[in-house]
Amino acid sequence: MRPGEDPGGGDPGRGGSGGPGGGRAAAPRSLAEFLACAGVRDRYPHYDLGAAEARLLRVPRAPGVPAAAPARGRRRPFGWSDPARDRPLESERARRDLKAACLAVVGEPRAGADLEAFLESRHSDLPGAVVFGCLLYLAGLREGSRFWWQFAAGSGSPRTAPAAYCLFLDHSRRGEHHDARLWARELGRRGFRPSGRRELREVRLCAQAAVLRYVDQCDDPDLGPVPLPRPGLPAVLAAFLPPPPLPAPRPRPGPGPLRHPALTSAARGTVVQSDTGEALAQARRALAAVRVLERHPLGVRAAQLARESGLAGAELRPLLVMLREEEYAYCPAPGVYAPGPALDRLAAPGGTGLAGQLQRTLALARDSAGAAVYLSRYAEGEVRITQMADGPGAPPVREWVDFRAAAHASAVGKCLLTQLDHDGRADHVARHRPTRLTARTITDSRALFSALDAVAPGAPVFDLREYSPGVVCSAVPIATGDAAGSLALSLPAAHAHRLGAATEALRRKAVPVLLALLLSGAIPPDVPAGAAPAAPPAAATPETLRQLGRLFRTPLTRFTASAGGPHLVSDSSSGAAYLFDAPPEGGGPRLALPQTLGPLAPGSLPAPEGLVVLGTHPGQGDS
Repeated sequence: MRPGEDPGGGDPGRGGSGGPGGGRAAAPRSLAEFLACAGVRDRYPHYDLGAAEARLLRVPRAPGVPAAAPARGRRRPFGWSDPARDRPLESERARRDLKAACLAVVGEPRAGADLEAFLESRHSDLPGAVVFGCLLYLAGLREGSRFWWQFAAGSGSPRTAPAAYCLFLDHSRRGEHHDARLWARELGRRGFRPSGRRELREVRLCAQAAVLRYVDQCDDPDLGPVPLPRPGLPAVLAAFLPPPPLPAPRPRPGPGPLRHPALTSAARGTVVQSDTGEALAQARRALAAVRVLERHPLGVRAAQLARESGLAGAELRPLLVMLREEEYAYCPAPGVYAPGPALDRLAAPGGTGLAGQLQRTLALARDSAGAAVYLSRYAEGEVRITQMADGPGAPPVREWVDFRAAAHASAVGKCLLTQLDHDGRADHVARHRPTRLTARTITDSRALFSALDAVAPGAPVFDLREYSPGVVCSAVPIATGDAAGSLALSLPAAHAHRLGAATEALRRKAVPVLLALLLSGAIPPDVPAGAAPAAPPAAATPETLRQLGRLFRTPLTRFTASAGGPHLVSDSSSGAAYLFDAPPEGGGPRLALPQTLGPLAPGSLPAPEGLVVLGTHPGQGDS
């Protein structure tokens, strides 16, 4: 027998022959056989994970005592956490204590002077750095607060002990118990014990937003992003003080709203003002000029156009430039303006005329802004992109998350939400919970409401990499009667430096969009406040019949085919009537009004079959 040979005659696992005369070669094992023999041995089969967690949290567990039972002699549940005893500290308790400690620091009487010294010393005053770090934490900038706490606590000064205590609580909150023990030992060396009033209350969102307005994010080549304060930051300290107690005779209010009562009250009174925007006012002035052009199909001079429209020369000149660019007018001769092809385009049947004209306007906006342009509206509680214009040099946004579920992050959605009242916004947020799409996305509903309230009426709304990390967007409001709308653009993040100029070009294109909506009837005409609604005319003028006959080409009902002149069609139970023009030569009748004539009292027009056709007397159409 050779050395190392198995005296048993072979390895059973290799499939060799076990007899004395077995000379066959061992068969190789398959992969399935190797996997069948594989396994992981449990090195700690009797390890008690619950007991280990109890030891980490300093909650000893005796035999027969549940793990949740507190140990005898533990501190009162509403006192400050003591670094000398509470190590490691429970995460949720550390979070509450850290917020209370920050409120205590910014609420001290000398906090304002420390913050002023921090600004005047060019960010070298240590007590001011502690106050600034606490303000950053209360505003949600956790990484920046940790930087300034470490800057202050590393000096060992007695006045910076609150920074070391905040670091102990912050590391405990994040589960970094090793670092928390280091700062606890440092606090023990200084003889620090937490004291004072421990107050837990909600931080007002208006105060958080005020802090963010006075903070600049600077990128240091060695330290990375570092938040720095701007002048005026000490003025926001008063917003973090506890509210004064209510007078005794006045009853205490119930549970407060999700944000500051003053902001909520102002938001509840906010309504969509569709007739106060400058863009809509310019569109109405352009509409007056278009009405004059419709009365002069062969052309009218600029001076006469100004007289009949009631517009001054300074107002009319830029409007005429816009009308020629959008093809609402053209110049058959120098100084003469006539109706352009855009009016015939709007008169296309089936509702396609408005879409075609708006698409041309969006294409012009895309070329002038150098960005993809979108037209949207808020309908049935959802954000809807109705039209868009893009191109090779203006790529669109890749919709990686449905725009309907991302109104809190996109410029389109936020612009539409600014036009809703408080209840409308709350309803939308309740149906579409804000989720984090990028590191810049606002996920707190209260912070979102505060940001929306800070937008001035008619001002653009921006999306600075909140929806997608590679895209920046802006949107301007487009009010369509009682509905909210917006005109938006998108740029790659590498072209963010062009966002301001592109937004200004986009705002100028809001006027032709509103003009198209006015001409199509999507926006009601301007009615002075307190004026009674106009009564339906007794007889249509020739100008009205020509304009209405241009808009519609198909008859409303077969009963109108026998009418020889202008006529009205109405139902006996209806409160409105429809005006028809005279039939053209060799053709059928034409529907002549995009909206109904009214109001009419139901049943005021007798009709034996429920439908009445009222023709005009000879010569009435010329009156």
